[in-house]
Amino acid sequence: MCTRVLWTGNIDGKFYPICGRNMDWGADMAEKLWVFPAGLQRQSAVEGDGIEWISKYGSIVTSVYNQAVADGMNTAGLAIHSNWLTESYYGERDPKKPGLDCDRAVQYFLDNFATVSEVVEYLRNNEDLQIVPTKIKVEDIEREIKNHLAIEDAQGESAIVEYLKTENGGVQRNIYYSGDLRDYSIEYNVLSNSPPFKDQLLNLKQYKGFGGDLHLPGTSDSADRFVRAAFYLKSLPQPTNHQEAIAGVLSVMRSVAQPFRVPESGEPYASSTRWRTIVSCQEKLYLYESSFYPTLVWLEANKLNFAKGSGVRVFDLTNNRQAIGDVSGQLTDTEDLFKN
Repeated sequence: MCTRVLWTGNIDGKFYPICGRNMDWGADMAEKLWVFPAGLQRQSAVEGDGIEWISKYGSIVTSVYNQAVADGMNTAGLAIHSNWLTESYYGERDPKKPGLDCDRAVQYFLDNFATVSEVVEYLRNNEDLQIVPTKIKVEDIEREIKNHLAIEDAQGESAIVEYLKTENGGVQRNIYYSGDLRDYSIEYNVLSNSPPFKDQLLNLKQYKGFGGDLHLPGTSDSADRFVRAAFYLKSLPQPTNHQEAIAGVLSVMRSVAQPFRVPESGEPYASSTRWRTIVSCQEKLYLYESSFYPTLVWLEANKLNFAKGSGVRVFDLTNNRQAIGDVSGQLTDTEDLFKN
């Protein structure tokens, strides 16, 4: 129900990591664009032992349903995207262990870390950390959030984080980190939904360009989108400037988007691409495009005030579809999304 790609390359001697993600969903998400300063005091919303922190970095994020952050970038150039994964399993809550709810997970990492390596090191050194699922209400039906995370930074590193159920009913956390690889692998720069990432990589090897003989698949199924995204990403021409690089990533995201469709029998939550984001981690540029209006809006972190005490600001994306360009002048002061 979502697709993410990360392009990296040099243009006139400067290195650019540029990420694109599609948000595929079956209903309106009431998305909003937020600017969070450094110095915000926050805590996780879990039973028992939670986590408290003060944001070290400012961030630009997209929220959904006025409760969760699904996508964002911080002032250090770290970007994170939450994609649905039906196979996700977090286990029974142990109130004695530190817990971090799904609603705040993306924001927690954006608030506290500057690079992918820092996030990976933190997770590997904190095995007791429990991710705690939360619920969202979609057209009067509550659904438990099940996701995996795609993470990238200004150095072009990438990581995928998943929580799965073991054969004996336990929780297995898998971290696929580009820094662990001896050689660069474009596959770590792609993510969709089911099946889990390891199985996606095995499936990819069946196709031309990745070691197999199969032709490019054409359905909107997650595994097919993964293959096409990897193929199109690998096939992008060398851009001559930053704008062309962004356009190239946008072209990949549009090519793997899911069209509007009526849900079929047995698929009541059939998804369509509702919006997409592009993040230029070096330039600290965050772009948003709605499928309901043919324009791009953006915020440039280098032109915003993220100092402690500068205040939380928001832009309602759903109710301002006609907006175009830099929307920093249309931000309004508000209270923190995570008020507790």
